[in-house]
Amino acid sequence: MGNSFNKKLQVNLQVDILQKTNKMKLYKFRPLADCNDLKRIEYIINSGFYCCDFLNFNDMNEGVFSTNQKNKNITLNQKLQYKICSFSGKNALNNQLMWGHYANAGMGIVIEVEVNNCKNIKEVIYSDKYDALNSIEEILTHKTTEWEYENEFRCIIKDSSACGITRKIGNITKIYFGTPYKELENYDSIKEQHKKLKKYLDLKKKLKDIIKIDCKDFKFT
Repeated sequence: MGNSFNKKLQVNLQVDILQKTNKMKLYKFRPLADCNDLKRIEYIINSGFYCCDFLNFNDMNEGVFSTNQKNKNITLNQKLQYKICSFSGKNALNNQLMWGHYANAGMGIVIEVEVNNCKNIKEVIYSDKYDALNSIEEILTHKTTEWEYENEFRCIIKDSSACGITRKIGNITKIYFGTPYKELENYDSIKEQHKKLKKYLDLKKKLKDIIKIDCKDFKFT
């Protein structure tokens, strides 16, 4: 009960900051497993974040809602008129599940973005009830409680193009690198035998040499 209350309080504080200052920091988890991942990260830094429609997301219930008198005219095509890019709030940065699921088991990065204009940023509401969703925005920012650990915020843009779009959503202020096994006494031995870890560390060095952004190794607290 206490932990759940604290999480809700932290999220509410983030939303309060967004509403009062129209500014907040968001976080994007990315894998760094191969050269293609490196190129994608370079592209994000130079060009912006990829936004797509909800059908490309990994939640099998994405966009699902219960029909009622208010929302009965909402169609699939109407929901496809919006492009979405998902981020997380700062609470997710210290969540090992997020690093495991979205940053290649810690062999990846988190991009910190400072958003100065938050009009398109919407907090995801976690609830197992579908009967209170009366608008497209509510439908596209609803997920069941299993996903609450993601602490998700979405940039939602009205765009009817068939393909995804790329947008500069804010200023990239920092890159956090995952540090799997680094605190272990036998880290050097693991590093020599773990091929994927060796590859990640090589790509990490290349990325740090390329970009001119503050970089930091992340440590769980």
